[in-house]
Amino acid sequence: MKKWIVIGVFLMVITMMPMWAAANDLGEASQFLCSSSWAISCAANHVCETGLATEWNIPEFVVADLKAKTLSTPPASGESRTTPIESVHSEDGLIFIQGHEMGRAFSMVVSGSTGNVSGSITTENLTIAVFGECTPLPITGVTK
Repeated sequence: MKKWIVIGVFLMVITMMPMWAAANDLGEASQFLCSSSWAISCAANHVCETGLATEWNIPEFVVADLKAKTLSTPPASGESRTTPIESVHSEDGLIFIQGHEMGRAFSMVVSGSTGNVSGSITTENLTIAVFGECTPLPITGVTK
């Protein structure tokens, strides 16, 4: 019985993989929703900590609007945070997003094909690396 459960789960995962990949394919999207999964913070005194990005006041969800050149929290978050994007560049299937505000610089690299995102927020004596996923907006198949 256990063998059939393992085989069933394996087959379910294999058949769903193309849907996961397609769901995060950013294609030509100019707006996408990014979610942070974990972060690592390192200070100049050689002390590093890992945890959720929210532990360092980084929003759990961010909307990247490449046309308006903004990063913002979605309305459902209850926050009203917006940061201007200074530079957007695409090359070899990657999207590079950079800017600075209030003494902090940020940089994100988003895979256009998988939606994987790696980012950093840096200030004097502190760097926070954030990892997560992005999906294009509007999200299709979701009803209000």
